[in-house]
Amino acid sequence: MPSPGTAATPWTAPEVPVDTEVEALAAEWVRPYDQAEHLMRARDWLVHLNPAATVEMRLAAMTHDIERMFPGGPRLDHATQVWDDPFYLYPHSLRSAEAVGVWLGSIGPAAAQVELREVRRLIGLHEVGGLRGADDVQAGDSLSFLETLAGLTRDWVLSGACSRAKAVEKLSYMADRVRLPAAAELAGPLLEWAVDQLPPEGDS
Repeated sequence: MPSPGTAATPWTAPEVPVDTEVEALAAEWVRPYDQAEHLMRARDWLVHLNPAATVEMRLAAMTHDIERMFPGGPRLDHATQVWDDPFYLYPHSLRSAEAVGVWLGSIGPAAAQVELREVRRLIGLHEVGGLRGADDVQAGDSLSFLETLAGLTRDWVLSGACSRAKAVEKLSYMADRVRLPAAAELAGPLLEWAVDQLPPEGDS
């Protein structure tokens, strides 16, 4: 397997302790998901960007992709479809919002710590951003993707799931979609580092 390149390891947000009951329960719920680190780091990045992030925002960040833990969800062809395909992004986001709504309905009194409608709204917007904290959740997702899923993107290339150029396009898309200026500044070094993790041309 090719060795990663030479881009300097970028600064990353510090880990933020889970300090509410509903978030602790969510952390346990998402733990079996193979990208649970991405979800938890999205929360860390969110809180770094917005220390006053509400519990709804934090919960949305740490569960935003959870529909992928369950079979039967929408699929995106990495080789041929555009990364911002709304016919994938919206079903994915809304299915996650629905899954989290069902989960919150199953945990008893702890669910009273959050406003369900707001959590679902934020998860439903996590790919595109929006008002009242949705841009913050999207930024946390983007920065966490570049930090934690560069290796996954590299594996897409090595497995033939997509070309190196398509993988660069994905990483660039995750950085370019960020709306918050402070997050966009942080995305630059992460993007350079993530692209550097991809196999060189001809090694895929």
